[in-house]
Amino acid sequence: MEIATFIGKLSKAPISGEAKIWIDPSKTDFQESLARWTDVDKKVPGAIVFPATENDIATIVKLALEASVPFVAKAGGHSSWSTVGPHGFILDLSLMRSVTVDSESQTATASAGALIGDVVKAADEKGYAAVTGTVDSVGFIPSTIGGGITLLAPLVGFGSDNIVSARMVTAKGDLITISEDENRELLYAIKGAGQFFGIVTSLTVKIHPLSILGTPGGTVWSATLIFDVSKGAAVAKAAIQVKQNTTRSYCLAGVLPAPPNLDPIIMAVIVHLGSKADAEEAFKPLLDLEPMVIPARDEVPFGKVNKAFQAFESKGGLKKWLAVGLTSTEQFQPEDMTLLIEQRAKVAEKFPSAKMTGSVIEFTSSGPWDKVTAEKETAWSHRDIATWCHLLCWSFDEEGLDYAHEVAQETKEHIRQRQEEEEFSIYSNFSRTAPIGERFKGQERLEKLRDLKLRWDPDGVFTNEFL
Repeated sequence: MEIATFIGKLSKAPISGEAKIWIDPSKTDFQESLARWTDVDKKVPGAIVFPATENDIATIVKLALEASVPFVAKAGGHSSWSTVGPHGFILDLSLMRSVTVDSESQTATASAGALIGDVVKAADEKGYAAVTGTVDSVGFIPSTIGGGITLLAPLVGFGSDNIVSARMVTAKGDLITISEDENRELLYAIKGAGQFFGIVTSLTVKIHPLSILGTPGGTVWSATLIFDVSKGAAVAKAAIQVKQNTTRSYCLAGVLPAPPNLDPIIMAVIVHLGSKADAEEAFKPLLDLEPMVIPARDEVPFGKVNKAFQAFESKGGLKKWLAVGLTSTEQFQPEDMTLLIEQRAKVAEKFPSAKMTGSVIEFTSSGPWDKVTAEKETAWSHRDIATWCHLLCWSFDEEGLDYAHEVAQETKEHIRQRQEEEEFSIYSNFSRTAPIGERFKGQERLEKLRDLKLRWDPDGVFTNEFL
């Protein structure tokens, strides 16, 4: 069915009065809604449809299936894949951004379009910490059902470990509940691979009293440290010491461009889930390197700790991201940071349009989280990762991006030289082209996900992954 015919039918369907349908790409608001973290393969859809309720989503999906009209869902706009051409439509979930907190059950329920910042704020106002990612403008549900790397991992596990239940529209357009009591088999799938089984219309997760942070006011210690690139290897060595010797810490460190000239610096963003005194002891190896600038260094409320990561929220430009998992700290040596600096310089020299390219390592401490009750056997397969090496390719023209990505692939192979092939890991939320066995490790896990896919989405409505 032609998209125009489908939209005509949809406009007469029993959807709520708050729902919206946009069909004119010349309108400013239409174009603004297409903003994505990356402009790679960005397309202009035949329509943008905004459901206002989960029943709207079910109705829209069912009609699209009957009409064989393709669609993709969009929450925060940070997915590289939430784009479709003029023959299809974007299901924009931004009208559905509610978050409710239940103090009695210590859970929060987020609707389909809620962002990480929405959930953090709602939980914090009630005296709780939500297990989320670090970029407030990212969709909370897609981030969490894709695994959910989080600052709180040392204490309470990953975001997907904290999923309690969900509501989901299936590949048949049915609205179902997923929990320990209903459709339990899908609970396994949505804890790490939920985006491939349906549209999650709401997600209920555990939240945790701010007292777990061990500070009177529910604060954490956070700092941003800037070093000259000559200290790259020393920063890497110090960061690895932090990883090995602490139990409540987070660190992101690497070579990044600094405005306004985009010259390279070494930046470290560090967070300690505890007091200032404990933090400065935990991060002493980094602080002793005498950063040339410390833009931020303070105790902050947990609800505001994500402000340190705002630089990673920007949309637009041509970007590709490789997130390479390393299963021990020995697999990343201080001289590898020197290589990251050299590779970035090679890209910037050949293509100044790609000077925004950068690379970082990221980790949380190996803390006591596995002592808390958490579902461990799930679709999320990267519990063995000690450190992620993120290779960000960013250019303002395609030639520069292609070269930056080529260099990143070389870097990936170098980083993996101390790994066995069965350890190879790529963070699944950042790739749909890496080998599936690197995104979802373990033959038993893959077989289980394939079986679930055949039962719940055999026609590949929500991608052909696992088919």
